[in-house]
Amino acid sequence: MKKYQVIIFDADHTLIDYLEDEKAVLRELLPTLGIEPTEETVAECDDISNETWEEAGLNAVHTPYIQENYHKLYVAHTEDLFKNLFRCYPSNADPKATGLRFLKMLERPSILCESAEMVLKALKGKYTVCVATNATSALQRARLRSIERYLDGVYISEEVGFIKPLPPFFLKILQDLGVKKEDCLMVGDSLSSDVAGANASGIDSCWLNRKRRVNHSGIEPTYEIHSLKELLGLLGEND
Repeated sequence: MKKYQVIIFDADHTLIDYLEDEKAVLRELLPTLGIEPTEETVAECDDISNETWEEAGLNAVHTPYIQENYHKLYVAHTEDLFKNLFRCYPSNADPKATGLRFLKMLERPSILCESAEMVLKALKGKYTVCVATNATSALQRARLRSIERYLDGVYISEEVGFIKPLPPFFLKILQDLGVKKEDCLMVGDSLSSDVAGANASGIDSCWLNRKRRVNHSGIEPTYEIHSLKELLGLLGEND
């Protein structure tokens, strides 16, 4: 196992838990819209959110249109989320305003993914630890407050000017830190964004595959782990 100097983590679904954050906000928001926040309703909102995200093409980060319009579409998909929700649960609220309110309410320290804090504590002081995330700046800066004490750098696509998997995103990190690509390891749950971007940039990649999905993408990570704790063993930091 080669020795790395820099560990670059993805944020959502890797270190911070967007799904749990979304549920917490919906439980607060829905009653103000006249909608009872039952577990069934919150789960339905999550399904609609996933559908609108997919319909907006936001998973297609390899396409030029999404790369150029990602942040605009990121915000716009929340309007579609509430448009679709209000078809099932009628409300007098404006979908666009509600979507913006939803995003504003998400601007809070995030709930952490399993083992995230333990792993970050173990790496602190031994490696340069950074986060690389596709998101809007205000939202992600607020959510990352949960772990900012463990981080040496935060790279948010809206601030960098490029999204993952574009190599200029990763080049910005290398330039800022003054390190070589061979010294870095990218850890994330997305093959199309984290792994593909690292691979295209000459950076070793570690796919966090918690659900043990079969990889049919043709995108090959340098390493694969099934929990964040496994990263410590991979790095030889279990002692």
